Amino acid sequence: MGRKARRWGLLVVGAVVLTSFFPALAPAQTSSGVPVTGGSWYWQEQVGSVQPPAGTPLPPLAPPAPLPSPDVPSGDFPVSVVAGSPDKESFLQLDSSAIPAGSTVSSLVLTLHEDSAGGNLAADTAKVEARAVTGFFAGGSQGSPWANRPSFDTTGPAAPGKRAADGSWTFELAPIAARWASGELSNNGIAIVPAAPQQSDSYEVVWFGVSGAKPPAVAGSVTPPAPGTPEAAAAGTQSTPVDQTASAPIAITPDTSGVSLPSTETPSVATPAPAGSTPSPTATNRVTTRARQIGSVHGAPPWSFYLAIVVVIALIGASTLSLGDLGEPEPDRRGGVLRALERHEEVPT
Repeated sequence: MGRKARRWGLLVVGAVVLTSFFPALAPAQTSSGVPVTGGSWYWQEQVGSVQPPAGTPLPPLAPPAPLPSPDVPSGDFPVSVVAGSPDKESFLQLDSSAIPAGSTVSSLVLTLHEDSAGGNLAADTAKVEARAVTGFFAGGSQGSPWANRPSFDTTGPAAPGKRAADGSWTFELAPIAARWASGELSNNGIAIVPAAPQQSDSYEVVWFGVSGAKPPAVAGSVTPPAPGTPEAAAAGTQSTPVDQTASAPIAITPDTSGVSLPSTETPSVATPAPAGSTPSPTATNRVTTRARQIGSVHGAPPWSFYLAIVVVIALIGASTLSLGDLGEPEPDRRGGVLRALERHEEVPT
């Protein structure tokens, strides 16, 4: 038993040594995430700063306190229409760093869940869509003045919201994410707004926020640019003669680890801009969370590498079967027994 154990031990050691010499054989990463990291919503009834008459030295007059919003729980995202006019709109921030430039976005579905604690009204008749945000906004605002909401694209592709019987909503963001990947549009966020409301429409939908019981989730599939293509060159992906295989689709899976990550940086405090001013060109809506890699730097190895490992391990096993303990040849013990019998016969009686 001890001899067999040592032989198997040699096999295991050989396998470990071989795999340590081939780090490129590690499988490529096949999934990543595009989490919703935050957002803000804006309210038509919220009173903002009042500008003094032109030509007067008086500063803008700010209201004493913001109006409360008892129909929207803290951290949730609402959309509402009152008598055909948009009343509440939400803007979400997505970390799309897992989608490299030049990628092909096959699907990117945003899922939101209604919060029964919110003031949902005729949610099953609501018509809501997602659009690309083109202006800057800071996350964490709730019920901010309507005039402060960022601009969003009204001419490009929209993602109509589809409501299920359980109160979940899905938005196919692939057309919008494709513009991010092509460089046509920067990822400034997603606007969740009413879709062409009619004069007779009145509804409100309230969804869980990022810290709610059912936070927003994003799932889909993205294919990075193949090495050697113009898209890969634009994205800064280097190709080598060994790495000529086409890129495989990468699954986008919902982030279940949470998005509130500790940071060693000092948080910046947003300062309200004066009325009539525009945000600084250097302002950006990129979320400084952890970077997410969409694939390993090494591609999936061909089957010949695995075959070579199996062959080498088999050779090690064959050698241990033909050798004795610790690799020493088995001595022929029969000669020693015969000599002992001969000496016994030679002893005089």
